[in-house]
Amino acid sequence: MKYTFASLALAAFSLASPVPDTALAPPSFKIANVVSGGSGCPQGSIDVSYTDSTILPIYFGKDFTATVGPKADPADSRKNCQLNIKLNYSPGYQYAVYSADYSGWGQLDSGVKGSVKANYYFSGDQDQASTNLGINGPFSGRYEKHDNVAVSIWSPCGSEAMLNVNAEVALTPMGSSATGSLVAVKESARFTHALYLKWRQC
Repeated sequence: MKYTFASLALAAFSLASPVPDTALAPPSFKIANVVSGGSGCPQGSIDVSYTDSTILPIYFGKDFTATVGPKADPADSRKNCQLNIKLNYSPGYQYAVYSADYSGWGQLDSGVKGSVKANYYFSGDQDQASTNLGINGPFSGRYEKHDNVAVSIWSPCGSEAMLNVNAEVALTPMGSSATGSLVAVKESARFTHALYLKWRQC
């Protein structure tokens, strides 16, 4: 699946956005459709649900794992997942992603560098938001990544534009004697990526 965005390239966000007022959320809201594609999330391998009108949990399967080492396939050094999320909600509202949480596991030898990236944009809109977490070996254990989005990318008024998300885990260098794995999987055997939304009226 191909999209016309730059990977999960706007500006790195370091300033925390205030917690949105949930009273501004529309009276009705639901996920209408989710399409996935990429080496990290073949179609049918993810689950997306929501607990209320501000949180969208996205669960990825075991394919979302990057590896490097003498026996590793170079293609496995980077895994990505592109999501196209359609939301149905009451007319007269806009939404934006204001923060996101990522977690997973890593096992990196000395000299191996890992990255966990994310990019967000709305279909037909050139504005994008992106973040990156770097993990340097030696490293062994769980990682947590929390993004505070200081610049809002708002959906257009008058339409239910698709939200596009590109997530990526990657390792370097390739072809060395050092090994590494960056796994987008939690103890429950699923990597969790929670998107937090804020709403406003047009």
